[in-house]
Amino acid sequence: MSPAGPIARVRPRRIASAVLLSVLVFLASALVTGPGRPAVADQVSDLRSQAAALSQQLVQQQLEVGAYQQQYSVVSARVAADAQDVAATAQQIADDQQQISAKSDAVRQQAIRAYMNYGSGTGSASPVNSLFGGNQETAQAASEYSSIAVGNITTAVDQLHTAESTLQEHQAALRQQQAEDQADQARQAAVLGQANATASHLSSLQAEVTGQLASAVAAQQASEAATAVAAVAAADRAGGRTGGVRPAGSPTPPASSGAPAPAAGSTDPALNPFLECVVQAESGGNYSAVSPDGLYMGAFQFSQSTWNVAAQAAGRPDLIGVPPNQASRGDQDTLAVVLFSLDGEQPWLGDRCSS
Repeated sequence: MSPAGPIARVRPRRIASAVLLSVLVFLASALVTGPGRPAVADQVSDLRSQAAALSQQLVQQQLEVGAYQQQYSVVSARVAADAQDVAATAQQIADDQQQISAKSDAVRQQAIRAYMNYGSGTGSASPVNSLFGGNQETAQAASEYSSIAVGNITTAVDQLHTAESTLQEHQAALRQQQAEDQADQARQAAVLGQANATASHLSSLQAEVTGQLASAVAAQQASEAATAVAAVAAADRAGGRTGGVRPAGSPTPPASSGAPAPAAGSTDPALNPFLECVVQAESGGNYSAVSPDGLYMGAFQFSQSTWNVAAQAAGRPDLIGVPPNQASRGDQDTLAVVLFSLDGEQPWLGDRCSS
């Protein structure tokens, strides 16, 4: 820890969302930029809006597809039920026709037998002899019985025909309902097909916008990396040197701290007054400092996640994953300058250095 003693203050680092958003745009929804917002940032924002709108439209369309599918299923069930009713009615009509034929034959045969057997056992005269023998009483009785039998036959057959006609009318109504339901089924199928086509089109548009967004994000990350490198170069020019040794009067890690020395030829940018203050406030100038909970490391007390973001923005992928306290002083200063150029004092709000 610092020669001035351990860091008594251990506070959670409030990593500025703007830093993460401006670098890892896939994980955010807006960018913190000034009035001179780059065109690529505008493109990313527009594509994000389009992607969000398409996603919402796609969800709504999928819900509509589900509703249309349910309606189509209901209509299809009605069509199937109509077909069953029509078939059942046709079977009833066929049964009635068989009954008409059977009953007509049975009644006729019964009438003939009764007529032929009329008067048997009452004497030697048969119905035929009585009829043709001039017995008018017997002939009249036979004629009356014949009329009754024919009337019964006619009544029974008429009743069956009435039932058959009723069933045929019912069958015609069922077939009309079946035709209407089949037409409704065809309409629902057309609507469902159109809804599915719309959902497919929206899905294709969403994939296209997502691809454009990925390209725009890559371009934005490259632009931000170039801006960060330019910020480091500007800080170097402001210090009047290109690296090697920290400015005179700057605290250096104690020999026992194990802080790595800047590599030969590496760039150690000049720190502005705010960052110079941060070094002292955060670690007492100890570039190997680690907070007691192990979450914050180095002179500027980076968390590993913030360090990785700053390294990516600086175009230094070789530093991603390196513990900040194990990086050289020049690298720590460089990433601090990059982080400040991206988000100002925000990452260190709460320090006595912040205004």
